[in-house]
Amino acid sequence: MLSACGPGEAPESRQPASTQDVGSTAQALDCAALSAPVYMRVRPATGSSLLTTNPTEAANAGTTYGFTDDRGTPFKAATSTGTGLSPVYRLYSPGKTEHIVTIDATERSTLMANGYTTDEGVGFYASKTAEACLIPVYRFNNTTLQKHRHAVTQAERDSLTAAGWVSEGIRFYAAPTAVDTKFTLVVIPDTQLETVYQPARLTQRMQWIADNKTAQDIRFVMHTGDLMDWDTPDHLHYQRASDSYQVLDNAQIPYAIALGNHDTAAVCQGGSACPGNVNANLRNTTTFNTYFPLSRFKALGGVFETGKCDNAYHTFSAGGLSWLVVNLELWARTDSVNWAKTVLAQFPRHNVIFITHSHLNGSGGIEQSNGGYGNNSPQYVFDNLIKQYANVRFVFSGHVGNAAYRTDTGVHGNTIYQMLNTYHDSTTNPTRLVEIDTAANTISTRVYAPLTNTERADGVNAYSNVSWVR
Repeated sequence: MLSACGPGEAPESRQPASTQDVGSTAQALDCAALSAPVYMRVRPATGSSLLTTNPTEAANAGTTYGFTDDRGTPFKAATSTGTGLSPVYRLYSPGKTEHIVTIDATERSTLMANGYTTDEGVGFYASKTAEACLIPVYRFNNTTLQKHRHAVTQAERDSLTAAGWVSEGIRFYAAPTAVDTKFTLVVIPDTQLETVYQPARLTQRMQWIADNKTAQDIRFVMHTGDLMDWDTPDHLHYQRASDSYQVLDNAQIPYAIALGNHDTAAVCQGGSACPGNVNANLRNTTTFNTYFPLSRFKALGGVFETGKCDNAYHTFSAGGLSWLVVNLELWARTDSVNWAKTVLAQFPRHNVIFITHSHLNGSGGIEQSNGGYGNNSPQYVFDNLIKQYANVRFVFSGHVGNAAYRTDTGVHGNTIYQMLNTYHDSTTNPTRLVEIDTAANTISTRVYAPLTNTERADGVNAYSNVSWVR
């Protein structure tokens, strides 16, 4: 069980580690013995990670010790000795507040002599050599954080490298995990009417998402803007929205928000334009960022402007694939478009989702205007950014109309699935559910209102033969 996660925390007892490797490379590896999923959990506050075959320890690590970032089960190992297998030792450093694993008995001794003084025994068994049935497990080091992290897929390794982690190469070999290929994304439309008149509808939607996190296998939630309607001296709309999102915070569901014009200083009481330079007001998002600081975005990878979530990217894994969500400001500035280009260049093996407030119009065409007070038009953003990258798969937007669908082919031949959902609904709380199956290569989408338990028929609802980035 989890032995130590910080200063002053008493370790639980474990069996003493064996000092001898088990098995022989001259004998055939017992591949079937590597059947135990290895759970990976990350503590966002420090960057430290935990590997364990014990599901109870993995759960307790999140609820008790702050390892709230669930990275799933990236590989499988054995819980007892077997032909061709060696013990993978787990150690803990109270000074660095880090768990580390090693299959190398010599490294184990070196680590114990250099601060990793808590011997947590044999964590699991794996192979020192490559076999056809195994995959390599790489270890990365971050000297700034003084932490280590393990990765299996190329996308995971690229993501760590882009974040400043340095590869230490292959540390051992383990079995691949069977992947659950079906999961759900949630896209929330303009909610300004809910925030003003019936904030309970917004909160009820969030509670439904939290309650159905497991049943629907919800991996990520996106909002396409106009979360608020306007600001008030007491910031009531922002407070209501913040309180609603606290439900997702408590449920540990990652999310991203694309800011709409009503989420900025450009819109005043009653929805009218605020006095002053309207373009400057559009980029004034101080109140939004006060109520939605960067710390609330659990999958956040980086931002365009320090301390502002207006343009940001987020990463997560689902369906055996890696995903990148970019929330881009409304009628984007050229500099923010160029920043997004640098982000996509870092993640060529991630499936990319863009969310922005204005993209499609009610007829399904790409908007040609910058709204009269923005910067570049959605067409400019599409031509110069979105369609230029082979791994872009989705664009979700709001702002006008109700629902619309469009597909375009990027310059590299990839299909880009674009969906508008605005739904200024005065009675219930429409919510788009995007159900993805990476094995069947399908997308199905429906609009469901949790408050009234009703479905909305709004056109196209399924795509087949989808090509994913793998």
